[in-house]
Amino acid sequence: MMYSDKTTSRRNFLRTVALLGATAVIMPKEALHAAGNVVYKQKKRALFDGKTLNGWQALPRIYIPQQFVDMDRDAIFEKVIEWAKENGQQEKVAHTGLWEVVDGAIVGGHNPVDSTAGAYLVSEEKFGDFELELDANPDWPADTGIMIRANKMASLGFQVLVDHRPYGNIGGVYGNSLGNFLAGGFFMNGDRLPGFKVENLRADNTIGNAVLIKPEYAAPFEKFKKAWHLNDWNHFKIRCVGSLPVITTWINGTKMCELNTANIKNVPGFNPERVAHRLGSEGHIAFEIHDVPPNTPLGRNRWEVGAKCRWKNVYVTTL
Repeated sequence: MMYSDKTTSRRNFLRTVALLGATAVIMPKEALHAAGNVVYKQKKRALFDGKTLNGWQALPRIYIPQQFVDMDRDAIFEKVIEWAKENGQQEKVAHTGLWEVVDGAIVGGHNPVDSTAGAYLVSEEKFGDFELELDANPDWPADTGIMIRANKMASLGFQVLVDHRPYGNIGGVYGNSLGNFLAGGFFMNGDRLPGFKVENLRADNTIGNAVLIKPEYAAPFEKFKKAWHLNDWNHFKIRCVGSLPVITTWINGTKMCELNTANIKNVPGFNPERVAHRLGSEGHIAFEIHDVPPNTPLGRNRWEVGAKCRWKNVYVTTL
């Protein structure tokens, strides 16, 4: 059968489209990147179903002794737990906090309420490059935070600060067991109200032993105060990209901090190559209940007896 040039061209066009479609289906993410196509992106998905704590694990908050800091990341959890038990920290090992689902939100606090030990709620899944979105409503005073790229211990990793307390920062980045640096544009204070509320938020000086560093961007207190919903829910977005990640944070759509961790210099305990090895390219996400160390300036301003942290609408998009 004879075909006209027009018919042949149409058939060739349809065959090419079909082949391209099949290739697009089977082409891996790496090939799409290499080909210069649109960056591959999964759909946003929920990490919290609003009803249960499925996919999360409650774990103790234990500081990592110096002798273990360079230990293999997959073995350090069991080793530190064993060390803590042998060194009189049985209470800390046993304390995993009280995590509940109340009115569609994750609610965390000490258990018992007057405990001085801390805890984490850690995602069972690990994440590499991602955007995390969630709503937070912490009591005052409560020293909490969002761990990212964290080890199973959670006390090893980067933390987006939610230090809703005197001399706290919200939206900055802290290096947990990674040189204990703090990157943020302000510290704050406020006047405590009944029911774990606060009023008259204002800029104030810091208390603590963190190593202060200057990030690529840090919002001043005035910008934070304008964005922050006092004694209410606040929306966080966190982007984490790269082996030594660039971490960017927003609160209610206002940019709070951008930190390129590959640029961190002159911080004792933070060696970029060693940090990349210790954390790997993926890590857990976790929520924090801070401990209340005795004989410290903050005391119960770190976490008042009965205070809670709250989280809901937790979604992740892998990049």
